[in-house]
Amino acid sequence: MRFQKIKPKRVSDEIYRQLKELVLIGELKPGEKLPSERELAVQMGVSRPTLREALQKLEAHGFLKQIQGDGTYVQSAASPVLSQAFTEMLNKDDAMGDLMELRKILETWAAKAAATRATEEEIEQLEEFLNEMEDSERDYESDASFHALISYASHNVLIVHVMNTIYEWITKVTYEVRRHIRPAGGTKEVDTLHRKIFEAIKSRNPEKAYEYMLEHMEYVEKQLEGMNIKVPHS
Repeated sequence: MRFQKIKPKRVSDEIYRQLKELVLIGELKPGEKLPSERELAVQMGVSRPTLREALQKLEAHGFLKQIQGDGTYVQSAASPVLSQAFTEMLNKDDAMGDLMELRKILETWAAKAAATRATEEEIEQLEEFLNEMEDSERDYESDASFHALISYASHNVLIVHVMNTIYEWITKVTYEVRRHIRPAGGTKEVDTLHRKIFEAIKSRNPEKAYEYMLEHMEYVEKQLEGMNIKVPHS
């Protein structure tokens, strides 16, 4: 886990932003324990009181849970009620089709919004995930994080929370799809589409970002039809 040095602004707000983003893109996973307050303050180059202020805000907003005498743990950014609702819906026989329809609606719009709203830092992080995806044996993790960050870069709170709710399923489905298409060299086609999505966002072209994300979602949907798999449950 790479925590970044905090640049001068309102420091507690920057700590909050960085840790929240790590939760939302899946770098920090639900149930994961953060380093101790002292160690985290050193890694981020901030004072412990300032760090504590940010941690308290993150806990109040449901991203972290501090347990006295134990430590600080990551929580899902989605509400328990929303998570339960999705769990019940995804138990249906046609859940995979429903999940992909939801992804097409949310992720195409998120890509379009990200093309106009993403910060330069978010674009740089997208490129990092893209490069990791093309090089790494655990490409499915970078793939899922790439999609999660696009949703985050839309700066639409509702999209971010819904995507966070289904993030674990997206990661597992991504793993299965990549495993299925890898022998025939299909991952190169997927990564080419990811590169097109990224370039559209980077060049601030919302129409192309939407178009390429839709093309990508339809490709994934087609692969899933041939695989006959169900939505994986944790």
